[in-house]
Amino acid sequence: MTDIFLVRKMRLGTFHKKKKHLINKVKINFLSLFLKNRRGADIDGNSIKSCLLIHDNSKIGDLIVLSALYRILAKKGITLSILSCGTGHAFLKAHPHIKQLFIKKTNSLTETLKLRRQLRERQFDVVLDPFETFPCFGHALLLSGFRDSYVLGFDKWYKRYYSRYNPHDEQLNEHMSSRTNVIVRHLFGRDADDDYRYDIAIPADVEEAVSALVGSSDVVVINPLGAKKICRLSSEQMMLIHSWFAQHHPGLRIIYTGHPDDLSSIPVSNIETLPYPDFIYTVALTKLSKYVVSVDTALVHIASAFNRPMLALYPQARTVEYPSPLIWAPNSPSAQQIISPTPFVSDIDERLLVHGLEMLLAAEMDSKQ
Repeated sequence: MTDIFLVRKMRLGTFHKKKKHLINKVKINFLSLFLKNRRGADIDGNSIKSCLLIHDNSKIGDLIVLSALYRILAKKGITLSILSCGTGHAFLKAHPHIKQLFIKKTNSLTETLKLRRQLRERQFDVVLDPFETFPCFGHALLLSGFRDSYVLGFDKWYKRYYSRYNPHDEQLNEHMSSRTNVIVRHLFGRDADDDYRYDIAIPADVEEAVSALVGSSDVVVINPLGAKKICRLSSEQMMLIHSWFAQHHPGLRIIYTGHPDDLSSIPVSNIETLPYPDFIYTVALTKLSKYVVSVDTALVHIASAFNRPMLALYPQARTVEYPSPLIWAPNSPSAQQIISPTPFVSDIDERLLVHGLEMLLAAEMDSKQ
């Protein structure tokens, strides 16, 4: 009954989203009528001195899967700035390859116009809009301000706002990190001389604090409750994972991560959590952990960046046109991935879950031999 209720609620939510998106599409198309034609010759990669990357959402995973690009641009002497939200700012502020961070505090019209004016004054050589978003008039308003920049974008809703639109999102059937190479090839005419590994920076004081907390413990990080309802384990699954580690590997120290409201609902007595509210401390904990079990793709990609052995739990894709478990896969040889037979991770069979835990530990032990 619970799953039926969730499905009905999701359908109602989908209806309201479609209505909102339709209104935004009309506004986006109307504003585009006042834009001059931006299409022209492709930019000469050797002439690029400055670049702005737009991250107009709160998904940290986006910033991770394209993080190799920060290093590649720095090697070419290109000054990189990034527009993101407050969470993105906290995650990126220690990165040595990012010159300046612009924060989008709210989606209000006043804030958007203020930010638009601020960005327009900088006159970036290249503006990258690499992440797919839902139709949003505020996003279109930002893009409309880059009159003299070369704008490379990947979101079909804003084709008229780009100097060049790249259809990489259309029928995407490869990992999202491949977009880094698509961007590099477009701007510079050839693949970058780089290994495309993720590039994450942690402030020294943050890592020191978490290191002192962890000490000499072998930590397993568990994130059982994602932001989306489809990425939330059941109480039975959470109890199973916790008891399995406690029974088979009692020497491991289990630390749970996630939203504070979610952590209080985990049906395990006296769980240990991080005493720090900011997500960047979770990043440091992941780096210092021995194992990671997560339903959250951001944590999965962080574990990939630091080559941590992990068990990644994914819901089945809602449509065959967008194979999300492939596009947002762990992208790491140290990962075990389990995909639910339904769009809910709560439907992963307990036997499969136990098998995944066994494979996680076995794979790590094999790597030592």
